[in-house]
Amino acid sequence: MTAALLIALIALVGLSRRVVADHARMRLVAEAEHELRGPLQAIALAAESAARDPERGHVDVRPDLERAQIALADLAEARCGRRANPELEAVRLDRLVWRAATAADLAARRAGGGVHLDWSAGPVTIHANRGRLAQALGNLLANAVEHGGGHVRVTGRRTRRGIRVQVRDSGRGHGLTIAAKAVRDSGGTLTAAKAGSGTAVAIDLPIAGVPAAEAPPQESADPTAAA
Repeated sequence: MTAALLIALIALVGLSRRVVADHARMRLVAEAEHELRGPLQAIALAAESAARDPERGHVDVRPDLERAQIALADLAEARCGRRANPELEAVRLDRLVWRAATAADLAARRAGGGVHLDWSAGPVTIHANRGRLAQALGNLLANAVEHGGGHVRVTGRRTRRGIRVQVRDSGRGHGLTIAAKAVRDSGGTLTAAKAGSGTAVAIDLPIAGVPAAEAPPQESADPTAAA
Protein backbone atom coordinates (compact mmCIF):
# COMPACT_ATOMS: atom_id res chain seq x y z
CA MET A 1 0.00 0.00 0.00
CA THR A 2 1.48 3.31 -1.08
CA ALA A 3 1.83 6.22 1.31
CA ALA A 4 -0.59 8.29 -0.79
CA LEU A 5 -3.25 5.57 -0.59
CA LEU A 6 -2.76 5.17 3.15
CA ILE A 7 -3.14 8.93 3.67
CA ALA A 8 -6.30 8.91 1.53
CA LEU A 9 -7.80 6.05 3.57
CA ILE A 10 -7.01 7.82 6.85
CA ALA A 11 -8.62 10.99 5.54
CA LEU A 12 -11.69 9.03 4.41
CA VAL A 13 -12.09 7.40 7.82
CA GLY A 14 -11.77 10.79 9.51
CA LEU A 15 -14.35 12.30 7.15
CA SER A 16 -16.75 9.40 7.77
CA ARG A 17 -16.47 9.85 11.53
CA ARG A 18 -17.13 13.56 11.16
CA VAL A 19 -20.20 12.91 9.00
CA VAL A 20 -21.56 10.47 11.59
CA ALA A 21 -20.87 12.91 14.42
CA ASP A 22 -22.47 15.79 12.49
CA HIS A 23 -25.53 13.63 11.80
CA ALA A 24 -25.84 12.80 15.51
CA ARG A 25 -25.55 16.48 16.42
CA MET A 26 -28.19 17.48 13.87
CA ARG A 27 -30.53 14.80 15.21
CA LEU A 28 -30.10 16.14 18.75
CA VAL A 29 -30.66 19.71 17.53
CA ALA A 30 -33.83 18.64 15.71
CA GLU A 31 -35.16 16.88 18.83
CA ALA A 32 -34.43 19.91 21.02
CA GLU A 33 -36.08 22.28 18.54
CA HIS A 34 -39.15 20.02 18.41
CA GLU A 35 -39.32 19.97 22.20
CA LEU A 36 -39.06 23.75 22.32
CA ARG A 37 -41.91 24.31 19.86
CA GLY A 38 -44.36 22.16 21.82
CA PRO A 39 -44.36 24.06 25.14
CA LEU A 40 -44.19 27.44 23.41
CA GLN A 41 -47.32 26.58 21.44
CA ALA A 42 -49.04 25.46 24.64
CA ILE A 43 -48.09 28.69 26.43
CA ALA A 44 -49.37 30.72 23.48
CA LEU A 45 -52.65 28.79 23.57
CA ALA A 46 -53.02 29.43 27.31
CA ALA A 47 -52.36 33.14 26.80
CA GLU A 48 -54.95 33.28 24.04
CA SER A 49 -57.50 31.53 26.24
CA ALA A 50 -56.81 33.89 29.15
CA ALA A 51 -57.21 36.92 26.90
CA ARG A 52 -60.51 35.63 25.53
CA ASP A 53 -61.98 34.67 28.91
CA PRO A 54 -60.02 36.21 31.83
CA GLU A 55 -62.20 34.58 34.51
CA ARG A 56 -61.96 31.01 33.21
CA GLY A 57 -58.93 31.15 30.99
CA HIS A 58 -56.21 30.75 33.64
CA VAL A 59 -53.98 27.71 33.05
CA ASP A 60 -50.88 26.76 35.04
CA VAL A 61 -48.08 26.90 32.45
CA ARG A 62 -45.29 25.76 34.81
CA PRO A 63 -45.00 22.29 33.21
CA ASP A 64 -44.59 23.91 29.79
CA LEU A 65 -41.99 26.35 31.12
CA GLU A 66 -40.06 23.45 32.70
CA ARG A 67 -40.30 21.55 29.43
CA ALA A 68 -39.02 24.59 27.51
CA GLN A 69 -36.10 25.01 29.93
CA ILE A 70 -34.91 21.43 29.48
CA ALA A 71 -35.27 21.80 25.69
CA LEU A 72 -33.06 24.90 25.76
CA ALA A 73 -30.50 22.99 27.85
CA ASP A 74 -30.55 20.14 25.31
CA LEU A 75 -30.16 22.63 22.45
CA ALA A 76 -27.09 24.13 24.10
CA GLU A 77 -25.50 20.68 24.58
CA ALA A 78 -26.43 19.44 21.09
CA ARG A 79 -23.48 21.29 19.54
CA CYS A 80 -21.23 18.91 21.53
CA GLY A 81 -23.20 15.87 20.40
CA ARG A 82 -24.94 15.17 23.69
CA ARG A 83 -28.09 15.90 25.68
CA ALA A 84 -28.21 17.88 28.90
CA ASN A 85 -27.65 15.88 32.08
CA PRO A 86 -29.83 17.64 34.68
CA GLU A 87 -29.67 16.73 38.34
CA LEU A 88 -32.30 14.65 40.10
CA GLU A 89 -34.47 16.24 42.77
CA ALA A 90 -37.47 15.46 44.95
CA VAL A 91 -40.58 15.87 42.78
CA ARG A 92 -44.22 15.64 43.82
CA LEU A 93 -45.38 13.51 40.92
CA ASP A 94 -49.10 13.87 41.66
CA ARG A 95 -48.87 17.66 41.38
CA LEU A 96 -46.79 17.54 38.22
CA VAL A 97 -49.20 15.13 36.51
CA TRP A 98 -52.19 17.23 37.54
CA ARG A 99 -50.64 20.38 36.07
CA ALA A 100 -49.67 18.61 32.84
CA ALA A 101 -53.14 17.08 32.43
CA THR A 102 -54.83 20.42 33.13
CA ALA A 103 -52.67 22.18 30.55
CA ALA A 104 -53.31 19.48 27.93
CA ASP A 105 -57.04 19.60 28.59
CA LEU A 106 -57.17 23.10 27.08
CA ALA A 107 -55.90 21.82 23.71
CA ALA A 108 -58.07 18.71 23.96
CA ARG A 109 -61.24 20.76 24.47
CA ARG A 110 -60.41 22.81 21.40
CA ALA A 111 -60.28 19.50 19.49
CA GLY A 112 -63.71 18.51 20.81
CA GLY A 113 -62.41 16.16 23.49
CA GLY A 114 -60.85 16.42 26.92
CA VAL A 115 -58.30 14.99 29.34
CA HIS A 116 -59.74 12.95 32.21
CA LEU A 117 -57.45 12.43 35.22
CA ASP A 118 -58.05 9.46 37.53
CA TRP A 119 -55.39 9.62 40.28
CA SER A 120 -55.81 7.09 43.09
CA ALA A 121 -52.15 6.94 44.18
CA GLY A 122 -52.36 9.83 46.64
CA PRO A 123 -49.37 12.14 47.28
CA VAL A 124 -46.27 10.69 45.62
CA THR A 125 -42.69 11.94 45.87
CA ILE A 126 -40.04 10.59 43.52
CA HIS A 127 -36.40 11.37 42.77
CA ALA A 128 -36.30 12.61 39.19
CA ASN A 129 -35.68 15.68 37.10
CA ARG A 130 -38.77 17.85 36.96
CA GLY A 131 -37.97 19.11 33.46
CA ARG A 132 -37.47 15.63 32.04
CA LEU A 133 -40.75 14.39 33.52
CA ALA A 134 -42.56 17.45 32.19
CA GLN A 135 -40.97 16.67 28.83
CA ALA A 136 -42.18 13.07 28.88
CA LEU A 137 -45.72 13.89 30.00
CA GLY A 138 -45.95 16.86 27.63
CA ASN A 139 -44.94 14.67 24.69
CA LEU A 140 -47.37 11.90 25.52
CA LEU A 141 -50.32 14.20 26.21
CA ALA A 142 -49.72 16.44 23.19
CA ASN A 143 -49.51 13.46 20.84
CA ALA A 144 -52.49 11.78 22.50
CA VAL A 145 -54.57 14.92 21.89
CA GLU A 146 -53.32 15.40 18.32
CA HIS A 147 -53.35 11.79 17.11
CA GLY A 148 -55.73 10.12 19.54
CA GLY A 149 -58.98 11.85 18.75
CA GLY A 150 -58.79 14.39 21.58
CA HIS A 151 -60.20 12.08 24.27
CA VAL A 152 -57.42 11.16 26.70
CA ARG A 153 -57.47 9.31 30.02
CA VAL A 154 -54.62 9.66 32.53
CA THR A 155 -54.41 7.34 35.54
CA GLY A 156 -52.06 7.07 38.52
CA ARG A 157 -51.71 3.82 40.46
CA ARG A 158 -49.37 2.43 43.12
CA THR A 159 -47.46 -0.72 42.19
CA ARG A 160 -45.16 -3.10 44.06
CA ARG A 161 -42.14 -1.28 42.65
CA GLY A 162 -43.38 2.31 42.78
CA ILE A 163 -45.86 4.31 40.76
CA ARG A 164 -47.43 3.84 37.33
CA VAL A 165 -48.79 6.73 35.29
CA GLN A 166 -50.75 5.70 32.23
CA VAL A 167 -51.85 7.82 29.27
CA ARG A 168 -54.51 6.21 27.13
CA ASP A 169 -56.11 7.46 23.90
CA SER A 170 -57.80 6.11 20.79
CA GLY A 171 -54.79 6.60 18.49
CA ARG A 172 -51.82 4.46 17.48
CA GLY A 173 -49.15 6.01 19.67
CA HIS A 174 -46.77 8.76 18.51
CA GLY A 175 -43.77 10.59 19.90
CA LEU A 176 -42.60 7.81 22.20
CA THR A 177 -38.86 8.07 21.49
CA ILE A 178 -38.27 11.42 23.21
CA ALA A 179 -40.65 10.54 26.04
CA ALA A 180 -38.90 7.20 26.63
CA LYS A 181 -35.50 8.94 26.87
CA ALA A 182 -36.87 11.48 29.33
CA VAL A 183 -38.39 8.77 31.54
CA ARG A 184 -35.19 6.72 31.43
CA ASP A 185 -33.19 9.78 32.57
CA SER A 186 -35.35 9.78 35.71
CA GLY A 187 -34.77 6.11 36.48
CA GLY A 188 -38.07 4.87 35.06
CA THR A 189 -39.34 2.87 32.12
CA LEU A 190 -41.91 3.53 29.41
CA THR A 191 -43.98 0.84 27.72
CA ALA A 192 -46.76 1.00 25.15
CA ALA A 193 -49.53 -1.50 24.47
CA LYS A 194 -52.58 -1.72 22.26
CA ALA A 195 -55.73 -0.83 24.19
CA GLY A 196 -58.84 -1.63 22.21
CA SER A 197 -58.71 0.62 19.16
CA GLY A 198 -56.18 2.91 20.81
CA THR A 199 -52.91 2.96 22.72
CA ALA A 200 -52.01 2.85 26.42
CA VAL A 201 -48.58 4.19 27.37
CA ALA A 202 -47.37 3.42 30.89
CA ILE A 203 -44.62 5.22 32.79
CA ASP A 204 -43.25 3.25 35.76
CA LEU A 205 -41.18 5.13 38.32
CA PRO A 206 -39.72 4.24 41.74
CA ILE A 207 -41.06 6.13 44.76
CA ALA A 208 -38.48 8.02 46.79
CA GLY A 209 -37.66 6.43 50.14
CA VAL A 210 -40.03 3.46 49.78
CA PRO A 211 -38.41 -0.01 49.48
CA ALA A 212 -40.11 -2.23 46.94
CA ALA A 213 -41.15 -4.73 49.63
CA GLU A 214 -43.05 -2.01 51.51
CA ALA A 215 -44.83 -0.49 48.52
CA PRO A 216 -48.59 -1.10 48.19
CA PRO A 217 -49.61 -4.08 46.01
CA GLN A 218 -49.84 -3.54 42.27
CA GLU A 219 -53.40 -3.08 41.05
CA SER A 220 -52.73 -4.27 37.54
CA ALA A 221 -49.67 -5.40 35.60
CA ASP A 222 -51.51 -4.77 32.35
CA PRO A 223 -51.09 -1.13 31.22
CA THR A 224 -54.41 -1.33 29.40
CA ALA A 225 -56.43 -2.54 32.36
CA ALA A 226 -56.53 0.65 34.42
CA ALA A 227 -58.55 2.50 31.82
